[in-house]
Amino acid sequence: MFYDRTIRLADTDAAGVIYFASLLSICHEAYEACLEKTGISLQPFLKDASCAIPIVHAEIDFQRPIYYGDQIRITVTPQFLSETEFESEYLITKISEPETFALAKTRHVCIDPQKRRRMPLPTSIMAWLDTKN
Repeated sequence: MFYDRTIRLADTDAAGVIYFASLLSICHEAYEACLEKTGISLQPFLKDASCAIPIVHAEIDFQRPIYYGDQIRITVTPQFLSETEFESEYLITKISEPETFALAKTRHVCIDPQKRRRMPLPTSIMAWLDTKN
């Protein structure tokens, strides 16, 4: 699955180049959009206190600068790791160019928010991982 977005001024530093934390935030937007496109609403996760899926690791590697006004495409590829965790890989390109501008990854772990212990991923997330979006 992919997500398209235009880089806004608030996403950049004083030189008009995307700030690293902004691109990680945009990757999370892409993750949310991919879940929504496959029919998974995040609202029940926010209301249901029996499960939380925090990000426990994030990384990003820039290969070329991304500037204010650039139109980017983020291709999201989820990877099953275990019954309690998964990774999302993000390939960031400009819509108009096939070259890679950045690669990112986030690792998510499902926990019981009261006990702060790992628990199995919800069936909806497991189904999403099985589809190899």
